Amino acid sequence: MAPAPAEAVTRLSDRPDPVPGDVWQEAAKHYDEKQLSGLPVAVTTVNVWNRLDAATNQVAGAWG
Repeated sequence: MAPAPAEAVTRLSDRPDPVPGDVWQEAAKHYDEKQLSGLPVAVTTVNVWNRLDAATNQVAGAWG
């Protein structure tokens, strides 16, 4: 399901093949092609915001 591809896309440096085919094959059992193609976009978008928060010492969700 989505947690495995999301984790793989997020943790690219942990292994030589960061997002192996079997991760996508398993996810394809639960999502159609359109949903699978949107998954990396959604994950990387969240990752960008998390990295910006970390880099600027912001607490996610703590708005003024």
